[in-house]
Amino acid sequence: MVKTVAMYIRLSLEDTDVKSSEKNESNSITNQRDMIMRYIRDNKEFSDYLIKEYLDDGFTGRNFEREGFQNLITACKQGSVQCIIVKDFSRLGRNYVEVGNLLEQLFPFLGIRVISINDGYDSNSFVGQTGGIDVAFKNLVYNLYSRDLSQKVKAAVTSRMKRGEFLSPYGIYGYKKDPEDIHKLVIDDEAAQVVRRIFDMVIAGTKRGEIARILNDEQILTPALYKKKKGCSRDWVPNGNKVGWTNTMIAKIIRDERYAGNMVAHKKVYESFDSKHQIEVDKSEWIVVENTHEGIVSYDEFEAANANMQGKRQSKKDKSSSSKNYSVIICPYCGLRLRPGKAEYKYMYCSTGRTKSNSPCSKVRIEKELVQNVLVKLVRNQAKIMITAEDLLKKKAKESEPKRNTESLIKRLRAELKRLETKKVSDYEHYKQGSISRSDFLDAKGLADMRISEINKELSDLERELLDKRVAIAEESDIWDIKKYVNLDKYDKEIMASLIEKAIVIDENTVQVIWKNQDMYDKVLSNL
Repeated sequence: MVKTVAMYIRLSLEDTDVKSSEKNESNSITNQRDMIMRYIRDNKEFSDYLIKEYLDDGFTGRNFEREGFQNLITACKQGSVQCIIVKDFSRLGRNYVEVGNLLEQLFPFLGIRVISINDGYDSNSFVGQTGGIDVAFKNLVYNLYSRDLSQKVKAAVTSRMKRGEFLSPYGIYGYKKDPEDIHKLVIDDEAAQVVRRIFDMVIAGTKRGEIARILNDEQILTPALYKKKKGCSRDWVPNGNKVGWTNTMIAKIIRDERYAGNMVAHKKVYESFDSKHQIEVDKSEWIVVENTHEGIVSYDEFEAANANMQGKRQSKKDKSSSSKNYSVIICPYCGLRLRPGKAEYKYMYCSTGRTKSNSPCSKVRIEKELVQNVLVKLVRNQAKIMITAEDLLKKKAKESEPKRNTESLIKRLRAELKRLETKKVSDYEHYKQGSISRSDFLDAKGLADMRISEINKELSDLERELLDKRVAIAEESDIWDIKKYVNLDKYDKEIMASLIEKAIVIDENTVQVIWKNQDMYDKVLSNL
C-alpha cells in the first residue's frame, strides 16, 4: 500500500499581493509549500510517499472550520493519510487547547505521524508519551500571540475605520471600489439608479413590499445577482436562492447611511478573539465618518426615507420633520414624487418617465405653481370644515350629556367585588368554627360566586368601553391641528407633508388628495 504524506498550508489573511489572474495565491503560501517540499526531499524516508496538499488561504487559525483543514481530518479518519507536515504548530491552529487535543489525542489515536518543521517536532520521537512541556508551552505561546495579534489588528482596523476607510472586500450595491484606492467608494451608475429610485419610492410613501414587487416585475437584478453579473468571485447566490427582491433588502438599503456619503463601521464585533459569533454593537458606539464619498442621496433624503419606513406616528412637535423638504405630489403609476424640470421649474415631472420612455410615467406632468396653489386652497377649505365640525360637536355634546359615568361605575363595581371576596373568606372561617352549617356556607358561597361572575363580565364590558372612548379621544385630538392653517397664504412643503399623505397627479389639471387623517376626518363628520 502506498503511503500518503499531507502538506497542510494555511495563511490567515487574504492575499494582498495577487495582481493578475495568472497569480492566484500568496507568496506566503508559496514559501510554506517550498519549505515543506524541501523537507520531504531531504528526508529519503518519504521518497516512496504520495504527496498531497491541503490548503486554506485567508482563514484565521482560531477558526477550525476551514475547508482544507476539515478535508485533511476526514482523510485521516478514512486512513488515506499517514503523515502530516506543517511549517509550525500555528499553521494547524492558534488555539492551544484544540491543537493539544489534536497532537495528544486525535492524531495518536488514528496513528497519524505529525511533523512541525520550525518547532523541530516529530511525533515519532514521542511514541507512548506526550510531546512534553516544550510542545505545550509553544502552543500556549501561539495562543497568546494570537490573542495579542488580535488586539493589535483590532486597534489597526479601528484606526482605519475612524479615518473613514472602506475595509470590506466588495463594494456595497450602488458603489464600486475606487481603482486608484480600494479603501474608497465611487458610484456605480447602473446600480445607483436603482438605489436612488428605492429611496424616492420610500420617501413618497410606497410600502417596502410594493417596492419589491415593482422591482421584481421589472426584472431588476438583486444586489447579489448584480454582483455576480459583474464577475464577483464570491458565491453570492448559493444553490440558486434569493433571486428576488424582498422587504428586507429594501430595508437594508434604506437604513445604510453609506448611501448618504457617510462611512459607517463597527456595527458588529466578535464576542472574543477566538469566537466566531458576532454580536450587535449599540448604535451609539458605531464609527461614523461623514462625507467620505459621494452620496447617492442627500442626508435629508436619507433621514426622510428612514422616518417613513419606521411607520411610527410622530409627535406633534416634529411629526413632519422627516418630510419637510419633500413634495407630496405623486405620480399615479410608479408612486414616485414629482420633481421640477430644468426650464425655470415651471412643470413637475416623474423621474421614472425621464428614464423609461415607454413608461406611462413619461406622460405625467403638471404645472408647479398651479398644483401648489390648489393644495393651499384645499388645506384652507379643510381647515374651515374642521372648525365647523368642532363647533357642531361641542353643541351636540351639550345637548346629550352622558347617561352614566363609566369611571365611577367601574369604581363602585370593584368595591363590591372586593366586599364579596372578603365575605367569602369570612363565611369560610365561620363554617370552620361551627358558627354556620355546611349547607348555609355553600348556599352563600354559590350566591357570591354568581354575583362575582356577573360583576367581572360587567367590568370587562365597561373597561372596554372606557378604553374605546380614551382611544377615540386620543386619535381625534390630532385632526384639529389643521384649523391653524385656515388662513394659509402660500405653499409650504413642511406644512403639506404634515397634513397630506399624497397628492396624486391624474392629469395636467386634476389632482387627487389623500389626507393623512382621512379616516378620522370621515369619522368626525359621520358623527355629526
